[in-house]
Amino acid sequence: MKIAYVVAECRPSNDEDNYADINIGDDSYIFCSIEPILDTGNWKKNIEAAILIGIDIERTNPSHKHVTLHAESILKLCKSIQGEVLNL
Repeated sequence: MKIAYVVAECRPSNDEDNYADINIGDDSYIFCSIEPILDTGNWKKNIEAAILIGIDIERTNPSHKHVTLHAESILKLCKSIQGEVLNL
C-alpha cells in the first residue's frame, strides 16, 4: 500500500517562545524554528514556523490543529530526526 499523504498536528508551543509542537502518530516533539517566528495568531505563519525546524525535546499529549503534509516532507522530517544528512 502506498501512502501519499500523512496527517501531522502542529501548533505554536504554549511553553516555549519561538517553538512549535508537532505530533506524528504517537510521537510528539517540540521544535525550534530555524528562524524564530513569534506567534502572531496567524495559523499559517505558525505552521510555516513548525515546518522549518530543528528538533529540541520530546513532548507528550499536545493539543494540536491538523495539517496535511506530503509523504516526502514527512520522510525528510523523520530522517532529520534520526540525524541523517539530507540532500536538498
